Amino acid sequence: MAVIENDRLIERFDPKVMSLLHTLDLKARYLVEGFLDGMHRSPFHGISVEFSEYRDYQPGDDLRHLDWQLYARSNRLCIKKYTQETNVRVYVVIDTSGSMRYRGSEAWGSKLEVSKTLAVALTSMMLRQNDAVGLLTHQEPCEAATFIRPSQKQSQFNTILQQLQGMSAAGSPRLTDLLQHMIRLIHRRSIVLFFSDLQEESDGITKAFQQLKFLGHECMIFQVLDRDELEFPFSEPAVFRDLENGDRRMIDPTGARARYLERFEAFMDEYRDLFHSLEMPHCVVRTDTEPWEPLTLFLKERRRLM
Repeated sequence: MAVIENDRLIERFDPKVMSLLHTLDLKARYLVEGFLDGMHRSPFHGISVEFSEYRDYQPGDDLRHLDWQLYARSNRLCIKKYTQETNVRVYVVIDTSGSMRYRGSEAWGSKLEVSKTLAVALTSMMLRQNDAVGLLTHQEPCEAATFIRPSQKQSQFNTILQQLQGMSAAGSPRLTDLLQHMIRLIHRRSIVLFFSDLQEESDGITKAFQQLKFLGHECMIFQVLDRDELEFPFSEPAVFRDLENGDRRMIDPTGARARYLERFEAFMDEYRDLFHSLEMPHCVVRTDTEPWEPLTLFLKERRRLM
């Protein structure tokens, strides 16, 4: 496992700098470059130099790995396979429920903006590794899921980037529906990178994750939360509005804070227990801190699956 130079990463992942980068592409490139610069050695080796065998070309394969000399001799399109080739199909799945719009005063982006930035950064990293990357999300006002099939082509980065740039969070909870779309659309055993605040109470969520595990998918859960949700730092009475159903309620934080934190910790414990029982890596991503932890988790799990 590569060693991380934490001081350097913290300097590069300054949330103040991230907040000044106004486009998703800029933020993602800043994130990737800072992360890779913080490594003593790069985790991306591409395809090994040790040749193993040929396999037939499949649509979506990187043309750089075609053996043109073999094609000239036999008129066959073949890809060179190597002993360390571990290309996989990866799906980026993002929750766009209304609660993902929230952005506290200390955050460098809303929960959705942070999710999109990390998703683009990870997409870039995976395409460097010659993995096939796809996208699944659910966007208003359409009832159907937005689905981009996995591909290894370099043009896939722009395809996914354009979709994410136009994505917004709105409407009622749709996490259960999104998980059901995953089960229907993802047939081959794949890696799933799942971004959500998981703020939806439903037995269907637990059953869906259990079914994904049963089907053999490797799921990594990135639970994106704001400092306000984790710490409830409010001190003055205020009107709180539900971003998903629009309900408003006057709350005095002095009396409500202890009860809120107790219920929130119970809510978190339920998900920790669920993902532990399913052996799914679970990373809490705070929108007010440096986002290097989810990238480190991804690399750690990527190596474990190789």
